This record gives sequence, structure tokens and C-alpha cells, in this order.
Amino acid sequence: MIWRRLLGYFPASLAGGLASLGAVYALTRLLSPADYGFYALALTTMGIIYTLSVTWAEAAAYRFAGAAVSREDLPSHIRTILALLACSAAIGIALMTGAILIATDPALRLALAVAMTTMALTPLVNAAQEMSRALDRVSRYTTLRMIQDLGAFTLGTFLAWQTGLGPAAPLAGLASVLGLLACIEGRRLWRESRGGQFERARVRPYLAYGVPVAIALALNIALDAGDRFLIAHFLGAEAVGVYAAGYGLADKSVGLLCIWAGAAGGPMMMAAWEREGVHGVRQASAHAASTLMLIAAPAAAGLALVAQPLSEVMIGEAMRAQAATIIPWIALSGLINGFVLHYVSEAFQLSKRTALRAGLMVIPALANIALNIILLPRIGLMGAVYSTVACYALALVLLALASRRLIPLAWPWTDFLRVAGSCAAMAITVRLLPSLGGLPELLLKAAAGAITYGLATLVFDAAGARSALQQFVARRARSV
Repeated sequence: MIWRRLLGYFPASLAGGLASLGAVYALTRLLSPADYGFYALALTTMGIIYTLSVTWAEAAAYRFAGAAVSREDLPSHIRTILALLACSAAIGIALMTGAILIATDPALRLALAVAMTTMALTPLVNAAQEMSRALDRVSRYTTLRMIQDLGAFTLGTFLAWQTGLGPAAPLAGLASVLGLLACIEGRRLWRESRGGQFERARVRPYLAYGVPVAIALALNIALDAGDRFLIAHFLGAEAVGVYAAGYGLADKSVGLLCIWAGAAGGPMMMAAWEREGVHGVRQASAHAASTLMLIAAPAAAGLALVAQPLSEVMIGEAMRAQAATIIPWIALSGLINGFVLHYVSEAFQLSKRTALRAGLMVIPALANIALNIILLPRIGLMGAVYSTVACYALALVLLALASRRLIPLAWPWTDFLRVAGSCAAMAITVRLLPSLGGLPELLLKAAAGAITYGLATLVFDAAGARSALQQFVARRARSV
């Protein structure tokens, strides 16, 4: 079942990966290090404000959609969510206005102003996508994500190339695409909610579930990217640009694969929990965890192995040297964060103990701030990198220990070891290859590493890869 879901969500993950990597490649060449730093700061500011003000309603849209369908009152669920999104977006716009007034650099203020326009558009698009995911409308979800990611990348890159918008250009591209999708999805949601009405009784449980989710996610963003404000304070905007380039290349590559695995595993775990309780979710979580490791671990290991040629190919010359040293560590932190966001957090969401998760995430977020204040003035950018890895590891340990009292998620250590063995085989192969430099080295090592890893997973039957392949071949043979 999970492999069928993975295939369904694969085009969206591929589009997101291409857009993220393409953005790093293009924008690190079209923007100066300082402008790229301002773009990263604007994106981080928007992410934190959006998460605190709006994401709670999106989380409720996803979590309560299935129950609304079973009770045959989906129209009222949608109408209630739409009203809550409108109020939340207004709060987000007000907070973004405050951020614009606080900013001192004109380029950063322009980027924040353009980012603010997305506050009125993103909630509608995201809520539609979350409900499509909850209701297993895989094709629609995938189509929307592809249009959003590829469209925003294409238009944003064009604007950065042809206009003088600077760090605001990619955000203007995103806002334009979101405007189109908001019109399409807004009409669809309004049509599907015909006959429904806003119900005040729904607001309290939606708030009780969604607000802690939003706080926890905001703390996760603060842990993930909040150090950029401290880097700007201690080292300047150019250092933020270099850090964001290396971080974006590594974290987005691993993170998108984790999102892909989570998009398939999350709904499967929720369905198992609602149908069979603890026994069902434990079995489903074992599949989800092993699949997440099977997909994300080789990406993290591979990025570490090809960090130098990858940075030569993908990152502009002004930023690539130091970015290459960042990539291996951030790839590791991306893998750890994948398990934080897309595995252990499910226990808190399924048990509706999202407030506990939010409280626990305060600890690594504060630890990250403290470590950055201590390390940045002493060892520079690598201080932020080491802090990120350490604090994500702390978050994973805290959430994993606390989740055991809520829902006993499975930890399939045998599958983890098989995946680790496959990654080790890949690493040995890649290390034996010559360092040609640039694109030839990247292609050679990536191809050899992927082939070695794929063969090793079949030999070790990592995460049931060989069994899944045998079942697929058997089905194909029967159908012929």
C-alpha cells in the first residue's frame, strides 16, 4: 500500500526537488551574496509568521476532513475552515506589516512587502492541498504541488534575471502563481461546500488541535532557519547568503524526500489508528519509518559524498567554497529533522497531544539560540551548522521518548541497519572513484553511488525492497 502511495506522490516530490535545486543554481548566480541573504531572511520571516498565524487552520483542515466525510458534513467543515483562514490571514498580514516597519535595509523591506502578498493567497491553496491529501485525492494534490513549485521557480527566476527586484523577485514569482491557484481552488472549495455553513462549535476543537501544531512547527522553523538572524547580526548579510545557499541545497534535497515519504506514510498511519488503534498504527508506523529511512538516508549520505563537485556545479562562484563545507552536516540534520517532522510528530497528532509537542520543541529551539550566540563569534558559520545538528538530535530524542507514552511507534532497527549497510557500500564505491572535478565527477559519483545503493538494498532486502520488487514482478507476470 505504501509503495502505491509513494508512486502517486512521486511527481510532486520530483517537481519540488527540481524547483528547489534549480532555485539555488539560478539565484546564487543572479543575486549577490547579500541579496541572496536578504531573500533568505524574508523567506524565514514569512515562514515563521505564516506558521504562527495560519498553519493551525490548515492542520485542522487536514486532521478533521476524514471525520467530516464520515459524518457527511464536509461542506460545513470547509466553510468553517475558510472563515478561520480569512481571520488568520489578516493576523499574518498585520504581523508582516510590523516586520516591514522594523526592517532597515530597503532591499529587505521590498522582499518582505512582496512576501506579505502571499499571506492572502497561500492559506487557500495550502488548505485545499491538505484536504486533498487527507481525502486521498492524490492526483489533485500532486498536480497542484507541481504547478506551484515549478511555476514559482520559473517565474521567479525570470523576474530575477529581467527585473531589478533583487531579493523580492523569487517571492513575486511565488505570489503570482499562488494568485492563479487561489482562484482555481477557491472556486472548487466554495462549490464543494455548497449547503454548508460556518459552525462555531467546531472552532474550539480546531483551535485546540491546530494551535499547538502551529507553535511546534514555528519552533521547528526557528530551529531550522532562525539562526540566520543571528548570523546576520554577528557576520552580516553576505554570510547569510552563503549559509542559505549551502543549507538550501542540502536541506531541501533531503527534506523533499522526507516530505514525499511522509505524504504517503502519514495518511496511512492516521487511517490505521482510526480503524485498528494501537496495533494497527504500530504496524503502519514500521512501514513508514523503514520507508523514510530507505529514501532519505542515501540522499543524506550521497550529498555528503559529493559535496565538493555538487557545490561547484550548483552554487555561484562567490558562495560555493564555504557552502561546500556546510553541505555534509546539513544533510545529516535534514535526515534527523525528517524523522522529527514526518515520523515521531505523528504520535502527537494522532493522539491529539499537539500541545505537548509544542512544549517540548521549546527546549531545542532555545538551545539552538544559546549555542549560536556562543559559537558564531568564535568559529563563524560552522557554529550555526554544529548547533543545528545537535539541536535536531536533541529534538528527536525528546519527542521519541515522550511519544512512547502516547502511541508506541515502531522503530524497525533491523531495517535501519540494512539501510545503513547499503549506504556504507555506496560510500565505499564513491570513495574509490577519481576526483575529476565539476559536472563529470558529480555525474560519475552520483550514478555509481545510486547503482551500488540500489543493488545493496536488494541484496540486504532493506525496508522490504527486494520483497516489494518480487511482488511487483509477480503482479506484472500475472497481468500479461
